[in-house]
Amino acid sequence: MKDWYLRQSPRDRVIVLCVAALSVAGLLYALAWYPLTTRQAQARQALVAKQETLEFVRRGAAQLKGASGSVMQGKTSDKAPYLLIDEVIRQAQMDPPERVEPSGANGARVQFAEVEFDKLVGVIAELELYGLQVSTLTISRKNQGTVSARFNMERS
Repeated sequence: MKDWYLRQSPRDRVIVLCVAALSVAGLLYALAWYPLTTRQAQARQALVAKQETLEFVRRGAAQLKGASGSVMQGKTSDKAPYLLIDEVIRQAQMDPPERVEPSGANGARVQFAEVEFDKLVGVIAELELYGLQVSTLTISRKNQGTVSARFNMERS
């Protein structure tokens, strides 16, 4: 290889050295620099995603702490359960249910054809603050974010 190189003209030797230098630089980039930088970028993205998840969990924990504090306080109402359920649903600005009817002296049955799941959970949580407990609950998914629901609540 050395003999071949020495037989080349000075101009060809410069070209061979330039090609060799570019080849070494390309190999260093392809085998070392590029993998390191892409792994570093992936690690940064993973870190950001995990920080966002941690922040989400912390916000949820704070909400739960706040909610648990309000659960301890509780609310009182002397209304019949079906009237109380109807009132809480209206306060939540939900579409009215298909049916709200009394079930015994201390209970009520509620049926929604289609309701937003998040609002439904909020209403049930609010009703539990008044001392009503869910005795049965049937939920079926309808569309994205909506469900059909039937549930019975009873005063404990």
